[in-house]
Amino acid sequence: MRTQMQANIEAGAGKLEVLRPDGSSVQLGTVWANQPVVLALIRHFGCIFCKEQVSALRAIVEAIHVAGAELVIVGSGSPQMASFFAEDYAITTPVLTDPQRAVYRSLQVRRPSYLALLDPRTFVPGLRALLHGHRQQLTRMDELGDKAQLGGVFIVCPGGGLAWAQRSAFAGDHPTNAAIVDALEHVIRADAC
Repeated sequence: MRTQMQANIEAGAGKLEVLRPDGSSVQLGTVWANQPVVLALIRHFGCIFCKEQVSALRAIVEAIHVAGAELVIVGSGSPQMASFFAEDYAITTPVLTDPQRAVYRSLQVRRPSYLALLDPRTFVPGLRALLHGHRQQLTRMDELGDKAQLGGVFIVCPGGGLAWAQRSAFAGDHPTNAAIVDALEHVIRADAC
């Protein structure tokens, strides 16, 4: 579901502690304190869909930076898995983790039952991810993050204004790069941040 809204998440998600790959904590609101942020909540660090999504997002990092924003990726696994994920996918933007999934709950990102992983809508995105060379990681699942958690992409302005949101309806449901860049450019042009 894609939405445009003008809510403020500073008092909720902005006050939550997340972890850096080195295990140190940071308040999430500090990442958008000085610039707009494209906040990508991924399902978990072993997720085939997340690997594909992050690989795609790398292609628009420059466009995000040109717009004066930053891409921040948040997963739900251990700091060590966040570090491995960032290294494996050559991520040059901040990668954080929220093992307790408090940020996901605060931003109202769905966590359906495990049966939702059998949703037929996941077949085409799963096949696409496989064809692009991505594989589901099955080892160390306890450290990779919550397998049932869904993700979302948000544009957050300094001060915590939520300018745009897309919450996944099923695993593999991600906005296109064009949709993210268009939304970010619209927010910047409209001086919404």
